[in-house]
Amino acid sequence: MIKETFLSFLNEQVIDFSSVSKDLYKTTWVYAFQAKRKWPNRYNIRVKEHQPLAKWGDNKFLTHSGILIKPSIDDSNIHLVLLRGRESDKFILLDISRQIQNQLNRYNEKVEEVNLSSGGYLKVTTEKGTELTFTTKNFREQLERLEDFISFELFSGKLNNIRNMDFRYNNGVSILFY
Repeated sequence: MIKETFLSFLNEQVIDFSSVSKDLYKTTWVYAFQAKRKWPNRYNIRVKEHQPLAKWGDNKFLTHSGILIKPSIDDSNIHLVLLRGRESDKFILLDISRQIQNQLNRYNEKVEEVNLSSGGYLKVTTEKGTELTFTTKNFREQLERLEDFISFELFSGKLNNIRNMDFRYNNGVSILFY
């Protein structure tokens, strides 16, 4: 798309790079774009791409620069965690997903989605379908309970048979097995 957009402007006498770059930044993976004309008809073009950290909602991506982009063509085949919530909480959700993933790595499980409700409840879904429920209020304490639970059950073989884990209780965990 970048090449086609740029080539379409070559027929014009004067190229308005500001209009080209605005379209590129909004609807593609382009993070930075630089073009230099070499006399007579050569151009040196440099393009840097956004590096996605997570999916945001149904069709956006949270990038390494902290912005949300919505590319018109999503040809990325990378596995990213899906984050849902208020846009103002995007960095909190990314941090939470990484903290939980650190614990789930201990038994080869992956965070698929982190959803923050308007009531402050976190629902985390793993690739195998396990649902973990937390609150944002005492998240660190709840994460420690997850760590303790995984340590306790690591060798039991039951970790892969869990349907739901609810950490919202003050001093415990509710577990539902398949």
